[in-house]
Amino acid sequence: MTPPSPRHSALGIAALVISLCGLVMFAISAHYAHTPAHAQMQTLPVVLLVVVCISIGLAVLAAVMGIGSLLQHRRRRVTGVLALGLAVTLLLAQVSLVSWMRQQWQHAHPVAGSAQP
Repeated sequence: MTPPSPRHSALGIAALVISLCGLVMFAISAHYAHTPAHAQMQTLPVVLLVVVCISIGLAVLAAVMGIGSLLQHRRRRVTGVLALGLAVTLLLAQVSLVSWMRQQWQHAHPVAGSAQP
């Protein structure tokens, strides 16, 4: 008789679902940030900041849950690895988006008293 195969980690499945939700939120925020009305950053898009913060929170939560799923014994870890990889990639993409938004904001609102080339 063969031993029963290990089940998938429920924590890994939850982490994968959360990281996919974070991916959708990141896609919405990136699309919203690059629309012509907001790409100039003349006004502070509060909705965009809220969506980016929620997306970062989801990516961090998915990363923590992915690490937790990797530490479970006698469970399949495929979904945890996928969730962890997606969460780390999302965090890097979000840092890039926030950096771009900051650069656009500084370009639209130069510091008073600085010399313009």
